[in-house]
Amino acid sequence: MKKQIVAAWYGGLLVGMASLSLPVFAHGGEDHSHADDAPAPIITPVSTGVRLELASPDVELLGILHEGQLTLYADHFATNAPIPNAKVELESKGQKLVLQTDANGVAQADAAWLAKPGYYELTVSIQAKGVNDLLAGKADIPKPDLEVKQQGTAESSPWWKLWGNLLEDTFLPKAAFAHGGEDHSHADEAPAAALPANAQDKPARLTDGSVFVPKPVQHLLGIRTVSAKPQSVAQSIELNGVVVTDPNASARLQPTMSGRLLAPTAGFPTLGSRVEKGQVLAILEPAASNTDKADQQEKIAEVRAELGLAEKNATRLASIAGVIPQMEVDAARNVADTLNARLKALQGSRVQQPETLRAPLSGIISTATVQVGQQANAGDVLFDIIDTSRLQVEALAYDPSLAAQISGASAVVAGQTLKLAFVGASQQLRNQALPLRFRVEGADALAIGQPLKIAVQTQLTRQGTPLPASAVVNNSQQEPTVWLHTSAERFTPHKVNVQPLDAETVVVLEGLPDSSVRAVTIGAALLTQVR
Repeated sequence: MKKQIVAAWYGGLLVGMASLSLPVFAHGGEDHSHADDAPAPIITPVSTGVRLELASPDVELLGILHEGQLTLYADHFATNAPIPNAKVELESKGQKLVLQTDANGVAQADAAWLAKPGYYELTVSIQAKGVNDLLAGKADIPKPDLEVKQQGTAESSPWWKLWGNLLEDTFLPKAAFAHGGEDHSHADEAPAAALPANAQDKPARLTDGSVFVPKPVQHLLGIRTVSAKPQSVAQSIELNGVVVTDPNASARLQPTMSGRLLAPTAGFPTLGSRVEKGQVLAILEPAASNTDKADQQEKIAEVRAELGLAEKNATRLASIAGVIPQMEVDAARNVADTLNARLKALQGSRVQQPETLRAPLSGIISTATVQVGQQANAGDVLFDIIDTSRLQVEALAYDPSLAAQISGASAVVAGQTLKLAFVGASQQLRNQALPLRFRVEGADALAIGQPLKIAVQTQLTRQGTPLPASAVVNNSQQEPTVWLHTSAERFTPHKVNVQPLDAETVVVLEGLPDSSVRAVTIGAALLTQVR
């Protein structure tokens, strides 16, 4: 007898579960096909109110109707950014509701007429700066739980229906959704999971791995998305590079003779200071021994004496120019002029005059090894000058054929994207790799020798979905993941296989649907932390 009672109890439980009625959901006239499976919407607790979700290619509206109060969230569909100061008009069954969103894209108004149970066809217009849209949808507002229970009691439902109502009240809270008339089909996605009973005020992870994030939390976290779709993109390769100088925009100052360094009037230029072409950087006083100085003085005295005699002889012959041939007069004058030039050359010799060292080009002092009174030898490096607006990047490619396929390149430094123009490739291997040179376009915040990650685009193409690099985060298993915004308050993770496209963009090769998607670019790491 005991076994029969237990069997009857379990049988009643199973029959009651089979008789459960599903929650009521309303959709617009759009295609929400999920292949052969019927869609399974998110089940929301009663305490959160009825959710009215309308969307178009430009606007996403979410209304939460609770106790006759309608709270409306207006966001841009593609970016999930709030639409501030928007005028929203909602019409249905001859009733009209006018709302004005605040700076956060939120509006509130009394809508007791919309809370009455029944079927509603909704028309919503929204006007804001850069936004002018019209959305349509349908909603089926369910009856309150108390009224449903009373009707069930009056009808004297059979015992298995009572079991079903009990289980339904315990495990399946009711909700209603309304969607606009756009195509949001996700044939490749799994059905949505039900929300936990305590998920109405805070984010919650669902049983299928997706997360429920209420709109207020999305605004608080600053969740932003970007629309993307599969397309043909350039195949790219990531290389390690280093910043080097342009040989035509860098200079090295070296003395041609030994001597003692003296500072110019303005002093030596310091490290990092800018100098202009022709600016005096240092003065070199040639180093000469006493013997060299004595020999030079002796030569000067000897030439000066010969010059005196030559001047006298030229003057004498010029006075008798009519008696002697003019040729002799000219020869005497040439001898005097030659000796005069020789004397000036000896007096201006480097043994006597300091050498002025000037900047060969305009730029920044990157190396300075000078001091007052320093003894410098010929060939010593005193200054290195670099024009930071004309830098280059050198990278090593282990595929020699890559040089003939390069179509562009870029790199990221401190959040700034650097465009690189391919200059050329060496024809000689270095450590079994081919050196490649790129010219940096429009960047001064680089240092010589600074390592870089370079994304090199080739002329080859492949199919993929381009996304900002910030859209790819690691999940708890350290696997690259992209979060998709599948509905107003639901986000689903997708494990992906990515490849860099440029310094700021990656291409998702596998893991995303073959359709237009909304990927989270700001706040994706926060979604991973939802439990």
